[in-house]
Amino acid sequence: AVIRKSLPAAKDQPPMSREEYKKLQNDVSAHTGNQVYSCGSLAPKLRKGGAGRIGCSSCVVDRPKQPWEATDGAIYLLRELCTRFPNRDDTEREDVILGDNILLPLMTELADVARLSHYPQSDDLRTTLFKQLPQIAEAMGKRRFKGLYLDLFIELLSKNLDDRHGTGASQLSIHAAGQCCEEIAKLIGFGIMRGRLEAIGCDDAFDSVMEERKREQAMIATPGHFIGAFSPFGPPVVSS
Repeated sequence: AVIRKSLPAAKDQPPMSREEYKKLQNDVSAHTGNQVYSCGSLAPKLRKGGAGRIGCSSCVVDRPKQPWEATDGAIYLLRELCTRFPNRDDTEREDVILGDNILLPLMTELADVARLSHYPQSDDLRTTLFKQLPQIAEAMGKRRFKGLYLDLFIELLSKNLDDRHGTGASQLSIHAAGQCCEEIAKLIGFGIMRGRLEAIGCDDAFDSVMEERKREQAMIATPGHFIGAFSPFGPPVVSS
């Protein structure tokens, strides 16, 4: 009931262009005279209760969730249900209850709502989807996911593999789509994944992204290569 209610919530997100969103974020008047916060310090100190209640978890600052955030959370819940009740061919569990009669309508709804682009955070929602979809696919199993569910999301993935279509996708979304394609390809086979993308004219983008990911992995595996900072306050980690 929670998923069925929350999954389509992004459809009720008020329309706003990216330009309007950026303007609002940079509007001085919208941020003037408001409470100033710093993580786990200033706001809790202003509350009654003393220093013993200082900390991020003790802060009661809250706001109503936006409709798209309800959909975003429902994706994680859907992932957990798929992982717990996979209904895959080789399962030995006796508590499998998430059959295709239940899951297919939910996944179809998810694909439909992920196509929406009338609000600026829609790209964040797709990023969440692309990060969770491989785990959902793994829980379902190769044959089931490939046969019933892959085509629901293949167009969404193709549009976010790169920005040649002028979608304005963020780098986070593009990277998440590439990683999602790679992980699903490992599950169902790279030839099959490429064939599905080729059918919609996105095989070149897939090839390009896979080559780029191979180069990244080769660089990470190079001894002495800096693979990035573990912490913004510490030195970069060096691969052995």
